[in-house]
Amino acid sequence: AWEDAPAENDQSASAFWKAGIVTMYPSQRGGNQNPGHKEGFYGEVDDIIAAYEYLAKQPFVDPEKIYLGGHSTGGTLALLVACTSTKFSAIFAFGPVEDTSHYGQDNLPFDVNDPMEAKMRSPIDWLANIDRPTFVFEGAKGNINSLRNMHDTTDNPLLKFYPILNADHFSTLAPLTKAIAKKIQTNGDIQFTQDEVNALFN
Repeated sequence: AWEDAPAENDQSASAFWKAGIVTMYPSQRGGNQNPGHKEGFYGEVDDIIAAYEYLAKQPFVDPEKIYLGGHSTGGTLALLVACTSTKFSAIFAFGPVEDTSHYGQDNLPFDVNDPMEAKMRSPIDWLANIDRPTFVFEGAKGNINSLRNMHDTTDNPLLKFYPILNADHFSTLAPLTKAIAKKIQTNGDIQFTQDEVNALFN
């Protein structure tokens, strides 16, 4: 997170702290020697909201301008937070999946064959609840079917989807995090057009 990474796979999110934006990388229950047990996209939502509460109390942070982003599994978690909380100014989800059971039983601590367990953890079932600007990005060579399925499922005007033809699951990150950091610095409403996003990858 604090070191440079190659542009084709920059998962560091370093564009934000390099732009002078206060940046926090929260870890969740059961990970990084934290107490508790991994719940798989469930209690971890509360952990991210708790991270917001901590940041909002810091004297050098504007609580009205706290943003959330995540990539891949982190993007799925960020999208679930968007479905649950109105605390963040905007949410950026890179390459999330619509149904967390797609990660497979070997990677999850719950029974993926239990429909209710999967439903409670799957963004596609809760997109109508999103009440803050939320942006979903994915390259054509990534979880693009998840993006399309969610797009086709919801008409929530606060939720925007951006498929990127000339990118994959990882190469979306560097250009977009830099662009998002610039928009945060302007203190204006954050918006993207599809043409604007496409131009970052031409």
